[in-house]
Amino acid sequence: MLRRLVALLKRTLLPQESVTGLAVTGGIWATLINVVDRALRLGMLAVLAHFLAPSDFGLMGIALVTLGALSQLSKLGLDNALIQHTDENVDSYLNTVWVMQIGRGTAIALVTFAIAPYAADFFSEPRAVDILRVIGLSPLLQGFRNPGVVYLKKRMEFHKRFVYRITGATFYVAFAVAFAVVFQNVWALVAGLMAERLATVVASYYLHDYRPSLGFDYERARQMYSFGRWITLSAILMFLFTSGDDAFLGWFVGATALGFYQMAYRFSNAPATEVTHIISQVTFPAYSMVQDDLEKLREGFFKTLQLTTFVSFPMAAGIVVVAPTFVRAFFGTEWLPMVLAMQIMAIYGATRSFGATFGSLFQAVGRPDLSTKLQMLNVALLAILIYPLTNRYGMEGTALAVFGVTVLTPIQIYLVLRTIDGSYRRFFRILSYPTAGSAAMAAVVWVVQQRVSIGAPVAEFALLVLTGVGVYAVAILGVERWFDYGINNLLRTMRDSIT
Repeated sequence: MLRRLVALLKRTLLPQESVTGLAVTGGIWATLINVVDRALRLGMLAVLAHFLAPSDFGLMGIALVTLGALSQLSKLGLDNALIQHTDENVDSYLNTVWVMQIGRGTAIALVTFAIAPYAADFFSEPRAVDILRVIGLSPLLQGFRNPGVVYLKKRMEFHKRFVYRITGATFYVAFAVAFAVVFQNVWALVAGLMAERLATVVASYYLHDYRPSLGFDYERARQMYSFGRWITLSAILMFLFTSGDDAFLGWFVGATALGFYQMAYRFSNAPATEVTHIISQVTFPAYSMVQDDLEKLREGFFKTLQLTTFVSFPMAAGIVVVAPTFVRAFFGTEWLPMVLAMQIMAIYGATRSFGATFGSLFQAVGRPDLSTKLQMLNVALLAILIYPLTNRYGMEGTALAVFGVTVLTPIQIYLVLRTIDGSYRRFFRILSYPTAGSAAMAAVVWVVQQRVSIGAPVAEFALLVLTGVGVYAVAILGVERWFDYGINNLLRTMRDSIT
């Protein structure tokens, strides 16, 4: 029995021969990566919330927004270009990539040091100067990362990616918590970030045997940039969309509101973020392998959409209902102001989770420009909404502005279905079943929350979660039996691909 168990684990967790097997195995590992990584980080935040003030998180948020702007403005899209490249072996590009990484990291560090006082003045937070100058060194550290780690994604070696990511997360949590206990200020977050960056650089050389050297090939750099330029523009737009709200709120309202808002976002979008990361990590290389086979591409997309919504929709609905109990249980009453923003962004997170299937598809078929153009629309609409809504409703208004961009989702759906020659009926049928099951689950959990009082917030939260899981499972079993949802076939396909 033990030998059979070990054999099953090997088939499940080691890379397979077929594209389906690679995708499924990669999905399992990507799930493990994101679940463990997010559990470590969110658990750390819950601990740090008892040692640090909301303004400390807001102060670090201001520094990260500034650094993020520089990082995204200079993003080269090199990894994406190499993953999408049809050649299996891309060693001839890696020295050029390494030099470009180091050059970019050096430039970011120098610019960050120079603009730190001006950024601090913009946010009216003089304490941000030193923080910015320290974390500005992190891109320089990352520049020395072994470029060979791109193979971990290209060849879908997610078991090695697990070690790479969790090493960084472990060092981040250990250093942040240790510094928080001793110093109880924002430098705990800075120490954790820098420890993570250094640890991942060291791990990159342990996990892949490629050893870079100084060398630059202009023609190869030009080839990667021709693909990566859309990734660069997309990264800039994604930053404006995902961090523009943080920057605006920090400037318009202040660091304390930003601290509440960022914490609400991280926990409300945790399920969506995990699903998004898993989908993008697995589907991009998998779609790239079958980019010339429209039928396989279409079937792969719909199966991905089905699995994504099956998982993310009930998680988002559950967060909306249990948010007040969750905050009281794990953060305390001091953090209750973030509840409404958390609920609004949880709904947005559900849409964001299945939207993750779109971008990886566009990149895999060589059309990253479509994602970029869609992000332009998102940024434009956010820019229109954010001032009036924030001015009227505060951080809840900022959350509403972010949620408001979902009115553009039909355009995304149209472009995706046109790319794969897909059916609207099939698309919305896939979405309808987890939507109905999640709504039923949320209704039952809300009733239980209103009528049952244990007196211990943590116990009440556990009861609500168990109730939600049970109700959703029953609802999906009913849908599967009476409407042929197809989730059994999907799970069976996943099982057959690894056994």
